[in-house]
Amino acid sequence: MVRFVGWACSAASACACAVAVGLGACTAPPKDPMAVLSNPRSLSEQQLGAIKGLAAGARPIDKDAAREVRRLVFAPGVALGTRQAAFDLLSEDDRTGLREALETNIVRMDSFEFRRWVLEQIGARGMKDFTAVVVNSWAGAVPVWGPDERGRPEFAALAAMYGPDRVSDALFAVLNESHPTRQAGLRARTWEILIRLDERTALRELVMKSSIRPDDAMLRDIKQLVDDLGILPETREELLWLAKLRANASPGYWKAAGEALRAIPEDRKQGFELRGVPVALAAHKHAPELLSRSREELYDDLMVRLRTRDASKYSANFTGWETGPRRTEVLGLQRDEVRWIDLVACNLALALVDDPAVRARLFDMGDRDQQDRRTEYGGVIRIDDAGNWSVVEVRPRVTGSDLKFEAPQELFDQGYTALFHFHLHAQEYENGGYAGPHMGDFGYANSTRANCLVMTFVRRDTMNVDFYRHGPLVIDLGTVKRP
Repeated sequence: MVRFVGWACSAASACACAVAVGLGACTAPPKDPMAVLSNPRSLSEQQLGAIKGLAAGARPIDKDAAREVRRLVFAPGVALGTRQAAFDLLSEDDRTGLREALETNIVRMDSFEFRRWVLEQIGARGMKDFTAVVVNSWAGAVPVWGPDERGRPEFAALAAMYGPDRVSDALFAVLNESHPTRQAGLRARTWEILIRLDERTALRELVMKSSIRPDDAMLRDIKQLVDDLGILPETREELLWLAKLRANASPGYWKAAGEALRAIPEDRKQGFELRGVPVALAAHKHAPELLSRSREELYDDLMVRLRTRDASKYSANFTGWETGPRRTEVLGLQRDEVRWIDLVACNLALALVDDPAVRARLFDMGDRDQQDRRTEYGGVIRIDDAGNWSVVEVRPRVTGSDLKFEAPQELFDQGYTALFHFHLHAQEYENGGYAGPHMGDFGYANSTRANCLVMTFVRRDTMNVDFYRHGPLVIDLGTVKRP
């Protein structure tokens, strides 16, 4: 015998009771579909029945009904079949509302199965007005869909609508026809996808045209960067970085950057990233001979230097974290992954931590950080006009955890022209289990595209130094002593 405590099976809840005792599912349309849709306790079978009821009633459905059905498309815990029925109804009765909701929320969907299905439907039904939805979905990585851009469901959706050989053309149309300010985010995402599809030559040709509209700040900034430095930005983060530089960097900065990049042989500027500009600037001021050396020369020299610095003796503990099969901090195991500009940056990092004044500053910050249980400490490192190292401490945006540094806007503003972003792991003086960047640090490097350093106390008089950047790529630079 089944006994329901405090729950009477009234006529209104008979369907729920039947489901609860396994007597069957009620998918027939209810008398009041809106009552079911607005009730957060309604079961999926009831929700599906309500959608069927709306579909069988007066069409198109009204605004209140459309709002409730849209909620089912994205709400957690909704059955796949119910979501699909909601999509079908909205695509006929509230197409604009569905499109706008998907443009914002498709990347937040907790069901990749439903997200793939939506993309398949957009392609199969020729919903070209949903092209921005496809672009927004494509902009982010989805590990379960793999790294092959042409194997993604977004590529298939655009191929179905525009033709397999016209996917890039469709993306260029989005880039050219979207509003430069109101749809700036969409254009930046489209640019990044075209880079991932290896359309660099066509993008370079686009920005070199003389017909860029006056209010198109993004393409005008890119054109100026290509003209001045020969660099084509690749990611949304680099586009933001470029916009900040164009708005705030002095003419002297651009002149010095141009001089530094002209000192680099052309073959080493292939695929040059925006993060390489402050590295080239610092090297041009502090160690210009680095810019003329080959990747192999820099690599071999760095390997020799690291042997005397206890490199790879300490590393972060990733027990319980999924970090991939080849996570390493050892330079000798990353010969194919490390880039020329990484090697220049690492040589500069060793030079700066060998400077007694820099070490004194870092150990002073470390001592204060070790005593402060509210936050990690961090900032930026740059080289001034006189060629001297400058360690700029930046206070965190918020405090409350000794295990993270919450970067404030000031750090980003200063970081656009800085050589390194850095922070400390100084929770304890013997902190070797945290020696190196961890998962949050990898996320920061991927989002900012900056060159980063983390300094970790391994003894009271010793810090371990790691260089890291997006990828992630990490190089253990060994230890330095308190001056």
